[in-house]
Amino acid sequence: MPGSRLIDAPPAGLTLDTIRPLAAAYDLAVLHTSTPSFAHDVRVAEALKTEKPNVAHSGSSGTRGRESTGRAIDLHGNRLRRRKRVRLNDQGSREAAAEYRTRSQFPVEWHDSAHPNRPVAENMDTLPFVVDVYKRDLVVEHYAIGYLLHPYVSLYTGRGCRSKCTFCLWPQTVGGHRYRTRSVEHVADEIALATRYFLQVREYFFDDDTLTDDLPRIEALADVSASSA
Repeated sequence: MPGSRLIDAPPAGLTLDTIRPLAAAYDLAVLHTSTPSFAHDVRVAEALKTEKPNVAHSGSSGTRGRESTGRAIDLHGNRLRRRKRVRLNDQGSREAAAEYRTRSQFPVEWHDSAHPNRPVAENMDTLPFVVDVYKRDLVVEHYAIGYLLHPYVSLYTGRGCRSKCTFCLWPQTVGGHRYRTRSVEHVADEIALATRYFLQVREYFFDDDTLTDDLPRIEALADVSASSA
């Protein structure tokens, strides 16, 4: 979203006291939440609302409703088809921000009546490159994981997974059970841009739920990667 900012507080060593004054410059804050951290996430939302912005939340615990958050969170988002919630992934956050600018408020009914069961993005190439946001707002050296060389950059080339593994969270709550992919050319263009942004990066990781679910596509992606190496 133009004019937005991504803040990943723990890796940057930022406290709530540091972040809260920044919220006054924005109309909408979108929090990525999780079930284990949800009680703390609500307290963060309450703190941000003292500075003005409406607060939306997305992530794996997006089924949480008004009853569990009081007045701290104005807009609830997830992708579970059996419930009516605005889908804040894909283009949902952009549309929510645009509607806020028009109406200057978020009635709790926004996600239940005005936009029930919002369709997912089908043309994944319409999504902007995430590495532009990484470059603007993050420090890649702050992130480390045991099976990747440091520093690394991870990104998605698609969303969703056809498998129905009961132990897996993301297809059930965020991506859905259909693998929607970006074109090989779109991915290659983003990687080329990333290599110009991050000369220090030693490894790139595709974080799709199941990258090899489309074998002809992954072969084409490998061919492009090999030819550009």
